[in-house]
Amino acid sequence: MRRSSALPRLIFPWLLGTVLLCAETPKDLRPFIEKHCVDCHDADEAKGGLDFGKLPADLGQPDTLAKWVRIFDRVDQGEMPPKKKARPEAGEKTAFTKTLAATLVTADRANKATVLRRLNRNEFEQTLNDLLGINEELAPMLPEDGRAQGFDKVGEALDLSSVHLQRAMDAVRQALNAAMNKGEAPARLDQTIAFDAGRNATHIGKSWHKLADGSVVTFNEATYPALMAEFEAPVPGNYRITLQGRAYQSDKPILATIFSGPFFTGSPTRLQSVQEFPPSGGEVKIEMPLKARDKVRIFPDLRAFDYNLNQKVGPAKYPGPGLAMKPMRVEGPLLPQWPGLGHKLMFGDLPNAPTAEAARRMKYEKRRTQQMYEITSAQPSIDGPKLIKDFVAKVVRAQATPTQADPYVRLFEAELKDGTNFEEALLTAYTAVLCSPANLYFHEQPGRLDAWAVACRLSYMLWGTVPDEELRRHAASGNLLKPATLRAQTDRLLDDPRARRFVRDFTDQWLSLRNIDATTPDKQLYPEYDDALKAAMLDETRTFFSEVLTKNLSVTDFLDSDWTMLNNRLARHYGIAGVEGVAFRKVALKPEDHRGGLLTHASILKVSANGNNTSPVVRGAWVLDRILGTPPSPPPPGTPGVEPDIRGATTLRQMLEKHRSTESCNSCHAKIDPPGFALESYDVAGGWQTHYRSLGRQFKSPPNLKRVQWRVGPPVDASGVTEDGKAFADLSEFKQKVLLADPEAFTLALTRKLAAYGSGRAMGFSDREELRRIAHETFTRGNGLRDLLHNLVQSDLFLTK
Repeated sequence: MRRSSALPRLIFPWLLGTVLLCAETPKDLRPFIEKHCVDCHDADEAKGGLDFGKLPADLGQPDTLAKWVRIFDRVDQGEMPPKKKARPEAGEKTAFTKTLAATLVTADRANKATVLRRLNRNEFEQTLNDLLGINEELAPMLPEDGRAQGFDKVGEALDLSSVHLQRAMDAVRQALNAAMNKGEAPARLDQTIAFDAGRNATHIGKSWHKLADGSVVTFNEATYPALMAEFEAPVPGNYRITLQGRAYQSDKPILATIFSGPFFTGSPTRLQSVQEFPPSGGEVKIEMPLKARDKVRIFPDLRAFDYNLNQKVGPAKYPGPGLAMKPMRVEGPLLPQWPGLGHKLMFGDLPNAPTAEAARRMKYEKRRTQQMYEITSAQPSIDGPKLIKDFVAKVVRAQATPTQADPYVRLFEAELKDGTNFEEALLTAYTAVLCSPANLYFHEQPGRLDAWAVACRLSYMLWGTVPDEELRRHAASGNLLKPATLRAQTDRLLDDPRARRFVRDFTDQWLSLRNIDATTPDKQLYPEYDDALKAAMLDETRTFFSEVLTKNLSVTDFLDSDWTMLNNRLARHYGIAGVEGVAFRKVALKPEDHRGGLLTHASILKVSANGNNTSPVVRGAWVLDRILGTPPSPPPPGTPGVEPDIRGATTLRQMLEKHRSTESCNSCHAKIDPPGFALESYDVAGGWQTHYRSLGRQFKSPPNLKRVQWRVGPPVDASGVTEDGKAFADLSEFKQKVLLADPEAFTLALTRKLAAYGSGRAMGFSDREELRRIAHETFTRGNGLRDLLHNLVQSDLFLTK
C-alpha cells in the first residue's frame, strides 16, 4: 500500500536520535500516525502542505516545534482525522496526545529559557525620556520592531542588527543633547494673538467676519482653518494655550480639533486636543508639547458651510453656523526647573561658559544658543569618573557592583587623552552606557527571577519604562519577592497616571488600535469620518479598558456589556441621544443602541475593515485571534484575495460563497467567515447599517440627507452558521451562542495575551497548564481584570524565565 511506502520516511528521522525520539518512544506514536495521518499527509497528497515524510523532528527549532504543536491541537480538538475518515478510538487518541504532549512540554521548556529580550523602540524612547527628563520622539529613528503573538515586546522577535545599534546611538545623542540646559534659561513667552492678526487679516470680509467685541468668526472647516501664523514656538517644550470662543448662529456647541506642527507642505502634524464651544461661550486651557517653529491650527466642525452663499452675501450676512474666537493666549515654555533633571544627572552642578569663539560673537550678537556654551571642570579627572559612576548607577537595572562603571570611565579617560574636551568625553561615555547591554536588554537568568528582574518586568509591563526609586528600593532589599509587597507595588503602579501607558500600549497591540491609520474610509462613502471621530473611537476603547481595570469589572464585559464610554461626538455617530460634552463618561446602553462589548466599538470595526468594505474575512480572523485565542492558519501561497465591489452590485457574502466552493479554501473559511458575518451590521467607520453604502447609480439616494454621494445599496445580512452548526441571525445571537457560551475560554485567551505582553516571551506549549490555572482561578472569583493581572504577576509565568 502507498501508506507503507511513506512510513520509512516518517520513522527514520526519529531513529536517528532526534529530540522527539529522546523524549518519548516512537513506538507509541508510530501506529497512530501510520493508521490515521500518513494516508493524506505524505509526498503524494500532502494535504494542507503537511508531508510527514519531510517533517523535521528537531523540536529545538521553533518552526518545527510549532508544526508539531499544530498537529497536537488538531488531533486533540478532534479536527483530525477529518470526520469523513475513520475516527480513532478514545484510548488510542489519548495515548497519542499524552505521549506527544510530554515531548512538546520538554522541548518548549528548553527553548524558552534561552531568549534574550531587548527593549523595543517605544520602551527605549520612554526609558531615555524618563531618565533624562525630556520628551523627545526617538522611536521613529529606530527600525520597526518584530512581533510575536501580536506583540512587539516578545524577545524572540527583537533582534539587534548593526544598523539598529547605529540608529540607537543616534537617538541617544539626540536625547542627551535635548537634556542639556546650557546658558541662561529661555525667556518665558506670554503672548496674546488675535485671530485677525498678520496674514489672517486678509480673510476678514472674504471668508471670516469680525464682530464688535473683537471676536473673529469662521464659517468653514477646511479652506481657511484658523492658523495662528503670528505665533511660532521659539524653543521646544510644553506650552499652555488658552482659547476663548462660542458657537455663532447655532443653538448647539461647535466642535473643534486643535493641531500643531510647522504646517508646510509634507510636514507632520499632531492632533493635540478636541474641544467644543457652546453658544454661551467657553474657555479652554490646553498644555501641549511643541517643537521649535511649531504653530497652532484650529479646525472647526462646520460641515454645513455653503461656499456659494457665503460668496454671494458675504460673511457679515451669511446665516449659517460659525465659530467665533477671541484672541489666543500662549504661555511657555513651561519649565519645571533649569537646568533640568537630565542635565543635573549628566553634569551635576558643574558650570558652563561660552566657548572662545562664542565669546567673541556675543560682543555683537544678541542671539544665544546651547552650542555657544560648554561644560567645564577644574578637576576633570575627579569630576568625570564621579559623574559617570552616578550615571551608570541610575541606568543599570540590576544589583550594583563596584566595578560596573569602570569600562565607561576608561573610555572617558581615553577620550580626554586623545584631546577631546571634557563635555564631549562625558557624552561619549554616556552614549556607550545607554547603548550597552545594561540598558538595551533585560537581565534575566533562567529559572526563578531575582527581585531586580521582577521589578523590571513589572515596571515595563505597567509603565513601559525603568523602575522608579520606590520599586528600586524594594528590589535592592529583596522585599519585592514577598507576595504581599509585590501585590502592593502592582496596585501602586496601576493607580499611578503612568499606567495609562499600559492601557494605551496593550490595547494598541492586543486590539490592533495602532493600525487605525492603515486605511482611510472612502470620503465619498463615509464623509462623516474625520480626525475628531477617529480620536473619539480610540478614546472609547481605551477608557472602556481603564474602567474595567480600575473598577475590577469582569472581563466578560469585553464580550458584551450594557454600558460603554462615550462623548458627544461618538454618541452622535452611534445615534445615542443625551450625551453632551467632549469628556468621556460611562453611558448605559439600550438594546436598540446595538452596542455593548468591544466588538461594537467603532475603533475595532475600523481597524478590521478597509476603506470601502466591511471585510468579513479580516474581521472574522481578528475575532478568532484577539477574542477567541484561536488564530487561523495563513492562506496557502498564491491564494487570491477577495476584492470588494464598491458599486454594490455584488456583496462580499456572495463573493465569499463562490470563494468557499474550493475545498482548500472552505476548511478555513468555515471558521473565519461566521464571526465576520455577525459584524456586517456595522460599517467600516463603526456606524450601524441596515444597508450597504454604494456608489452605484442604480441605487436610491438616502432620505433626509443632502450633499452626500453615496447611495443606499443592498440590504445587510448578518446571519451565519458556525463550523459546529450554531446558527445566528445577528451579532447579538452570535455573542450568546458562541462568545458567552464559554466565557472562560475568553478569560484564557486574554490571560495568554497579557502573559506574553508582561513576560516578554511567547507563550508556548509548556505554559498551557499554568495559563489555564490563572484563568480558572480568576474566572471562579469574579473574573475581574485587576484580579487577573494580580494572579498573573504572582504566577510562575511572570516570576520565572
